Amino acid sequence: MGKDRIHLAWVSSAEAQRFVEVVTRVTDSIKGQGKFDSKAFAFELAAAEKTLAGETLRWMVGKEVKITTKGDVYGRKWDKKSFEIIIDSVLEREYQKNLIFQAIKDGFTSVRVINKKIGLDLSRISYLLADLEKTGMVEFTGMEESKPVFAVL
Repeated sequence: MGKDRIHLAWVSSAEAQRFVEVVTRVTDSIKGQGKFDSKAFAFELAAAEKTLAGETLRWMVGKEVKITTKGDVYGRKWDKKSFEIIIDSVLEREYQKNLIFQAIKDGFTSVRVINKKIGLDLSRISYLLADLEKTGMVEFTGMEESKPVFAVL
């Protein structure tokens, strides 16, 4: 998809001028890149949509004001930049999990085949598959040619 096509900015309702600047910058960037071929990126878009619709993002965004003004459970106030770094990290992890989920849903059922489809390291795929199993999104279904095989639930 290209990282220049996805923009994420946290803007408060009190930041009208910043909102205008962000929208102008995003619009100019997208126009400069030309028309987007959504069919070529249907797989990645499905994973991105699942990530953005997920509970994790809603929870993180909902906690931002509390954590940056009142502090976390330990009473430590976070600056906005540190919180955004954590959100970026969490969203990257969720997106990777959703890429794996989408790959399995599309019939790429072993770790090596998923690796060829999405390009993540084998160890990262294995690690995230364990999390997907724990959360009931995928399940181990057996072995084929000495390779573990997974299915979506």
